Amino acid sequence: MPPRFRRREPMATFELVPDDEREDEPFLAPDGDEPGGRRPLADLRDRALARWRSLSRRGRVTLAAGTAVVVAAAATAAVGPGLLDARADRLRAEAVQGLPGVVGDLSEPLGETWELANGHGTLVTLPGGIVLTTQGTSVSALDAATGEELWQRDVGPYPACGPQGSSRDDPGTPADTAVCLSGESDDRTVTVLDATGVVLGERSLGPARTDAFDEAAPDGAPVVVPAAAGAIAVVEGSTNATAPWPADDMPDEDTLRALRADGWVDPTLRLEDALTGEVRGEATVRLRAQDLGECGMTQDEDAAPELMTDPMVDASPSVTSLSVCSASVLVTPDGAVLDVGPDGAWVRPIPGGGHVLVSEESTVIDEDGSVVATVPGFLLPPLVDDDPEGPFLVLVGTGDAEGELRLTAVGPDGAEEWSTPTDDLGGVLARVAGVVVVQDGGGLVGIDVATGAEVWARRDLLERAADGSGDWVTGAVTDGTRLLVGISGSGERHRLVALDLRDGTTVWERERRGYLEGLQSIGGHVVAFDGAVHGLG
Repeated sequence: MPPRFRRREPMATFELVPDDEREDEPFLAPDGDEPGGRRPLADLRDRALARWRSLSRRGRVTLAAGTAVVVAAAATAAVGPGLLDARADRLRAEAVQGLPGVVGDLSEPLGETWELANGHGTLVTLPGGIVLTTQGTSVSALDAATGEELWQRDVGPYPACGPQGSSRDDPGTPADTAVCLSGESDDRTVTVLDATGVVLGERSLGPARTDAFDEAAPDGAPVVVPAAAGAIAVVEGSTNATAPWPADDMPDEDTLRALRADGWVDPTLRLEDALTGEVRGEATVRLRAQDLGECGMTQDEDAAPELMTDPMVDASPSVTSLSVCSASVLVTPDGAVLDVGPDGAWVRPIPGGGHVLVSEESTVIDEDGSVVATVPGFLLPPLVDDDPEGPFLVLVGTGDAEGELRLTAVGPDGAEEWSTPTDDLGGVLARVAGVVVVQDGGGLVGIDVATGAEVWARRDLLERAADGSGDWVTGAVTDGTRLLVGISGSGERHRLVALDLRDGTTVWERERRGYLEGLQSIGGHVVAFDGAVHGLG
C-alpha cells in the first residue's frame, strides 16, 4: 500500500514589498480617526513602511510577532476568494496526484477523445497510461490520453491477453507485463511483452482451453488464462461430470455423491511462470454439498435439469481466483494462497495494492498475501482513496429488527471512531478531501471523514424502485476537488455527473449512449467502458 498521506492546507504566505503607485490602486476603508474618508492602498503602505523604519530592532521583532496573523488575513482578503478557491483546488489536485482513480481537471465537461468499437478484444492496462488491445493477429498499445497507437506486435491468431479480470472493480491497477495466448486450441503459444512492446519471450503450451466452455479444445486440455506478473493460471481436473438437479429441492449430499460418481475431481489452480513453467503457487477447490446451491442449471429439451459446475478463472492485476459454484480459492501474483474461509468471501481490490476478503468478518490482505487486519463487518474499500491507511470503513448490522445498518469507521487498533446509520449501502465511492461519499438506497451522501456527520445528500441523482432496480453508480474518479460518477440504469443510456466534493452540487452533467460497465483512471485519464471503450478528456 502507498504510505499514509494526510495533508492539511498549508498557510498562504505573501511578501509585502513597495512598488510604484498606480492610478487604479484598490482602496481600503479608513481607520477610526478619519471618518468617511477613503485612502489608497499605496498611501497606507507607505505610512506603514515609514513607521516600521522608525522602530528599533527589538521593536520590529515584537511588532512582527504580534501582527503576523493580521497581515496574513489582510493579504488574503486582498487576493480575493476566487483566487483562493483556485489555489485550494490546485493544492488538492497536488495532494492526490498519482493515486489510483485520480484524473486531471474535472471542472469542465469531458468530451470523447478516442474510441475502440466492439470487436477489439480484451484490454490490459500497462504503466504509463497504456491500453493494450487485440485485433486479428496483432496486439496494439494505445495512449490512454489520445488513443494514438504507440506500438503493435504480431503474436499469432486468436490472441487473448491479460491480466484483466472479469469485472471493472480493479481500479485501473496497471500490470507490469502483458501475457498473451494465441494459436489454435490444440497448440497454444504464450508470449510475454513489456510496456514498450519488447517481446520478453514465448513458450509453446500444447493443447489448452481459454475457458471451461471452449469446445474446440481436445478433451482433457487444461484451462489456461493470462495472469499477473508474467504468469499463467492453469486449471486441471476432471470437471465435465454431471449430476441431476433434485426435483423441487436444492442440491444436497446425494447430489454431490452423484457428481463424484460420474467422475468429478476437484480442480486445482496452478500459477506458473509463463516462460519457464516454474510453479509459483497452487490451490485446490474443495467442493461441498452446501456449495452446490450456487451452481447454475442447464436443461436440454425433454431432459431433466442438471448442475452446471464449470470452473471460472478470474485473473486481475491483484489476484487470481478459481471458483466453482460458491467455492473458491485465491492466489496472489507471488504465489501466496489466501484463505477465504469455508463460506467464501467477496474479493475487493484496494486502490494502490492489496485486497479485502469481504465477509461478516473481513480480512485485509497486503500485496504479498500477508494479513494486515481482521475487522468485524463488511469492509468496503473506497474506489478512490486519498487516505488508504486511514480508518477502515465497515458496514455493520443487519438493517432489520436485529440491528440497524450502520457505516462505521474503525481505526487500525480496532477502536470505533464514528458510526452513522445508512439506508441499504450500495458501496463506498470515495474518501477524498475530507469527505466519504457513499451510495445508499436513496442516492449519494457525503459524510465528514473525521466525525461521521452528514455533510451533504443528493437524493435526486438516482431513480430507484422499491425492489432495488433502477439507477446505479458503476464507477468513480476524482481530481481532488470534484468526483465524477458514472450512473447506469436499465436503459441503453448512462450519465456522467461531476459533483463538488465539498457540498455535493452538480458541476456538470452529460448523457451518453450505451450501458456503462465501468469508469476508470488510466494514466490519469478518464476511460469509459460502455460496450465500446472511450477515452474522455
